[in-house]
Amino acid sequence: MDPASDQPLNGIDAAPLRKPRTSLENFKRVGVPIIAALLSLATIIILAVLIKVILDKYYFLCGHPLRFIPLGQVCDGQANCAMGEDEEQCVKVFPERPSVAVRLSKDRSSLQVLNLATGNWASVCFDSFSPALAKAACGKMGYSRTSNPTFRAVKIGPDQQLDVVEITQNNQELQVQNSSRPCLSGSLVSLTCLACGQSPKAPRVVGGQQASVDSWPWQVSIQYKKQHVCGGSILDPHWILTAAHCFRKHLDVYSWKVRAGSEKVDDSPSLPVAKIFVSEYNSSYPKEKDIALVKLQFPLTFSDTVRPICLPFFDEELPPATPLWVVGWGFTEEGGGKMSDTLLQASVQVIDHTRCNAEDAYQGEVTETMLCAGIPGGGVDTCQGDSGGPLMYHAGQWQVVGIVSWGHGCGGPSTPGVYTKVAAYLDWIYNVRKSEL
Repeated sequence: MDPASDQPLNGIDAAPLRKPRTSLENFKRVGVPIIAALLSLATIIILAVLIKVILDKYYFLCGHPLRFIPLGQVCDGQANCAMGEDEEQCVKVFPERPSVAVRLSKDRSSLQVLNLATGNWASVCFDSFSPALAKAACGKMGYSRTSNPTFRAVKIGPDQQLDVVEITQNNQELQVQNSSRPCLSGSLVSLTCLACGQSPKAPRVVGGQQASVDSWPWQVSIQYKKQHVCGGSILDPHWILTAAHCFRKHLDVYSWKVRAGSEKVDDSPSLPVAKIFVSEYNSSYPKEKDIALVKLQFPLTFSDTVRPICLPFFDEELPPATPLWVVGWGFTEEGGGKMSDTLLQASVQVIDHTRCNAEDAYQGEVTETMLCAGIPGGGVDTCQGDSGGPLMYHAGQWQVVGIVSWGHGCGGPSTPGVYTKVAAYLDWIYNVRKSEL
């Protein structure tokens, strides 16, 4: 045995043991710097968020070169950014264009075309009509190429004196065949471009009562910076119909959102807006042409609570006392109260134009492109915040015959609500949608 191995472990050459660090020392050495770094990072993030909120509230960022301009210069009609991007995402004025050469009649939704040779409108014969022609006709009215229109034959009545023609398609254009050729089937084309105007639940109460979105699945809230401004109606997966005056003060499209599918104005996800089109503004008579179309960035998915309403037929005439419905989140009292956070509905009726323009009423301000609706004696009416919402008529399916536009007060006995007459603007609606196909 090696004598050296007999040396004690705690001999003079053995290294002394180190005293272990305490938890407090470890925390001071490692934890404190980490917490300080995290607090610094959190402070930087909070400051960055605050700076962004302030900049977003008061300034617009130009891209090339990078610079901020006051929000008041956005959509002012002058390019303040070098590349003009401050004027790109703005509400656009869409002028009137020539009449679209197709239309649908309330006579069983029959298709009519403009015969350019005679300048007259003619009904389309069912002979040789095809799905391709149906899609082309619906495309003329601005329906998406992805839509699946349906059509059927309807017999010509024995007492109907109609100009009946066949049509063909040539390079996306519809052409009328020789109108002297007889319609052998004796049937017209009844065309449906989009299933619309059907609600899962019928309205059952009247007079400003709470409404269910199941009754009005096409009703939407149009909001500016998360605040409800106007109502609107779903026309198809991409388009919302509303009033032009909703956008007079705020022209920046990116700040507008749409909420659909709920009775509450803040219960559903907000949908981003791609474009907003308004009709030409008449400064001498701003109540005219109060119509707008909002295009969504992404198409809607239809369900029991999100569905489109039908447009009216071009020849849909509503006599006085025709029953109609209005819905909205507007003020419940004139000059006071507050916006309703729950959707309200009311039953009204068409008011005669002569009565509406009487001396104790609107004194001639209501034109042929407007509708008056209310109840005799007043008390039920639309109000501020209801603007842009639908005035609805039911004839087998729901149609948006009017858009909440203007009025003197809310619910007065001689000054009923005045609505944009949608049938007067069908060509404008068709042309706007066509321009975006």
